[in-house]
Amino acid sequence: MPVPSDGQVLAQVDTLAEEMLTLLADTVRAPSESGWEDRVAGRYADWFAARGWPVTRQPIASSGLAGDEPRAAERENLIAWYPGRRGKPCLVLNGHIDVVPAGDEDSWSRPPYSGAREDGRVHGRGSVDMKGGIAAGLYALAALQDCGADLPFDVAVQLVVAEETTGVGTRAAALEVPDPAAALVLEPTGGAIVPVSTGLLFFTVDVTGVAAHTSAPWRGVDAFERLIRVRETLAELARERGAAYRHPLFADVPTAIPFAIGTARAGSWRAAVPDHATMSGRIGLMPGEHPDDLRRAIEKALAALSATDDWLREHPPTVRWDHEGLPGWETPADHELLTALRSAQRSCTGSEVLTGFTAGSDAAFFGAQGIPTAIFGPGEVPRAHAPDESVAEADVVQAAKVLALTLSRLVLRDE
Repeated sequence: MPVPSDGQVLAQVDTLAEEMLTLLADTVRAPSESGWEDRVAGRYADWFAARGWPVTRQPIASSGLAGDEPRAAERENLIAWYPGRRGKPCLVLNGHIDVVPAGDEDSWSRPPYSGAREDGRVHGRGSVDMKGGIAAGLYALAALQDCGADLPFDVAVQLVVAEETTGVGTRAAALEVPDPAAALVLEPTGGAIVPVSTGLLFFTVDVTGVAAHTSAPWRGVDAFERLIRVRETLAELARERGAAYRHPLFADVPTAIPFAIGTARAGSWRAAVPDHATMSGRIGLMPGEHPDDLRRAIEKALAALSATDDWLREHPPTVRWDHEGLPGWETPADHELLTALRSAQRSCTGSEVLTGFTAGSDAAFFGAQGIPTAIFGPGEVPRAHAPDESVAEADVVQAAKVLALTLSRLVLRDE
């Protein structure tokens, strides 16, 4: 049966729903924090084997890209092909199997890795980010397989490691699937379709000063006071950039390219003027903007600040770029991937919901290469990385239906 009917596909997702939610709960119970993805990889590998899909287990150590990632030899991507690798245009379904640490267990109402199914939700770290999306993607394909669908393209399912740290997993997976025609990343979006995402740069700024006893602070140079000026300068740059970039899919947020400082430290003793201060944070990148252009803008702003201060003129702030940056990207609204997603969403929910993404994800890897990309998955982003993370079972089932209809309607050209 080349193209099963919508009714057949949706009915099969319902038939598989309990099995899908069981897999989700089982995988949540595996505490696959970054560095320990092997705790869950075998469960997914067994699932692929039971479905008869060819699968490659790719240790990230073999890619030559692992860098300082710990336990590289024990951590592996899984790359499975539905229904097999036939040489047709390829759609990538991408999901990461690592999760962030649970943090203080006392802040959780249930054990962080309980995988409990209560009150219509699956509870535990990773249920939202992003094992719920992975389960929906796998069972969308399973439903199509059970219906005998013969898709006119290949599907490469990439379950990758290290998304929460360096993103090396997706970069390594590209060695196995170098030229996909499109990519669908299963991050949680609350069931909305994401065709555009801004990017980000992480940075650290250090400022030096001169220590002095706080009874005579004028004898020293307060590095913390200068660091505050640095933060104000960067915040103003971010405000100007945010005002200059407008996009209708970001209309519900104050800025599409947010700026935030996550950590700051100064000094070493409360009775001493701090002789060193440092802060680390992120600043957003517009779609299509090269990270080097933003780096130069930041350096120019800090140089202008330093010119106004006798101390900073001789001892300018130093900026360290903590990674290469995640580029922003946008897929044209008329691309067939988005057309199929929107059509499927209308059929399943009665309406279309599109939004923009301001969080970093592996979608940036695909989008930055000009690969048509979308993000779609169940679960609310604010629940990710938080205590009491959980996903509604109904949302996972609905996401699987949207994905199954999307794949059944997609006509993918190798561009």
